[in-house]
Amino acid sequence: MPVLAAGLLILVFVGRVQELFPVLAPLRLGLVALVMNALILLATLDLADLRFKMRILPQPRLLFVILVLALLTVPFSVWPGGSWNFISNSYLNNIFAFFVLLLVMKDERDIRGIVFAGLLSVFLLGTLGMLGHAGGRLQISSTYDPNDIAYLMNCFIPLAFYLSRSGGKFRMVCCYLMMALMIVVVISTASRGGFVSLASIFVVILLKERQKKLKILLLSIFVVFTALSFAGPEYWQRMGTIVDESDYNYQAGGGRIELWKRGLGMIIDNPLIGAGMGQYQVAEGLLHKGQGGWKWSTAHNSYLQIGVELGLPGLIVYLMMLAKSIVVARKLQITPSPFERSPFLLATVSGLEVGFYAYCISSIFLSQAYSSVLFYFLALITALCALSFRMQAPVNREIVADKSRPKLSLRKPYA
Repeated sequence: MPVLAAGLLILVFVGRVQELFPVLAPLRLGLVALVMNALILLATLDLADLRFKMRILPQPRLLFVILVLALLTVPFSVWPGGSWNFISNSYLNNIFAFFVLLLVMKDERDIRGIVFAGLLSVFLLGTLGMLGHAGGRLQISSTYDPNDIAYLMNCFIPLAFYLSRSGGKFRMVCCYLMMALMIVVVISTASRGGFVSLASIFVVILLKERQKKLKILLLSIFVVFTALSFAGPEYWQRMGTIVDESDYNYQAGGGRIELWKRGLGMIIDNPLIGAGMGQYQVAEGLLHKGQGGWKWSTAHNSYLQIGVELGLPGLIVYLMMLAKSIVVARKLQITPSPFERSPFLLATVSGLEVGFYAYCISSIFLSQAYSSVLFYFLALITALCALSFRMQAPVNREIVADKSRPKLSLRKPYA
């Protein structure tokens, strides 16, 4: 029941099923999922498990640090009411979802359920998006624009790829079909940032798997065939404008380059307090007040987004959280690894590592600093790290229990 309830939460927060199926809108699935998970959490709360997971990695604590910074900056925000509304209606919901997922995932079966719930969310988005696609840039829900859809697909492609090697032929076929769907969706969005992220993901995978030449060849053929089958001349013409200096992003005042310059200027002007969580667009708009035909723009860059909104302290915490997650994901794959006896867990942590790379690359082009996908990934890596300790020899667990802040030790798990 806890895993099923958490799965519903993922379908609502990541998959936006309430927007995909209009008949579900009156049911207020978001509120239902929050209340259901809150009640189950209270009934099944394991304080010892919570304390252990709070200590095992800094991610839970860093999320609270960002919350404290956000609350401290509310009185100094460019729009205090807007900051408070964003914190209470968005950030706190994501923190709640993070802890629900973290506390639900106690063993491999739980993690399996959470991983497949995430993939199901992306599958529904991609499938219904393609079924309803009638030309132009693919749009699926009111929450995600085409660029957001491309970002979401790119973050989950690595998980699908690595999970294809964690089971039998049926799972492999399903995962490759899902990869094909996600690639086609990225192409259908005609997102230039999505194209750069997609290409970067496969470069990372090829470098990571460079010793497996046959698999690299098959993957390359698969990706190239899929891309060429669905990307027409108009798509490649649009992608060619990425490096075209005559494009509006290079020349116009409302283009990405000038927008990023203004973002850097706002960080320099207010490096400690920031403009307030969720208020980048207001702060940017106040710089020019819409004069000269400029719109009040979002950051289109997650690093500038959090740097402008929470100052350099918030940006540093955010970067620490991402860096630590990637480092831990890499350590969990070191041989000998506690996950060597579980192909599923090893595939999950490999996919999660590349998924974090996909998030970091996509974040260069999008305002996704508080994305539900990020909280989903952070919960997964923290739960995987906790499970790795429990899978090690009892003597190691006794050593860990004697330390107030355990360190990940994987090189000699049975020493």
